[in-house]
Amino acid sequence: MAAQTAKKAAAKKPTPEEETAKRSADGSEGTRHEKDFVVLGNDLGDEDGPLHDPNKLAVLSEAIQRGLHPRGDVSFDGAELLHDGVSYQLRYSVDVIPSAMDTEPEKTTTPRDKIEDGEG
Repeated sequence: MAAQTAKKAAAKKPTPEEETAKRSADGSEGTRHEKDFVVLGNDLGDEDGPLHDPNKLAVLSEAIQRGLHPRGDVSFDGAELLHDGVSYQLRYSVDVIPSAMDTEPEKTTTPRDKIEDGEG
């Protein structure tokens, strides 16, 4: 009986993609955690410019708070003009590993890592 319970528990174990989707409020694609920001204005700056640094740090912070370990750099995935004509939705994403599945947590990219590297 205990073996059947263990098999059922193992069969129900979510994949990294499913766990990422469950923990990402603004969506995910595979194991990429996505985060949207809505901002006013028409100057979105350069894709890699300093305007995006605070948002990129917030993406890392949110991922960690949601039980996801970011790996690598956050990417700016684009902007969309919203229906009001003055607001933009900015989308960012970062590769993640669900913390419970992470066998190398020391490789987690943190906001502090980026600040110490001069970003943010």
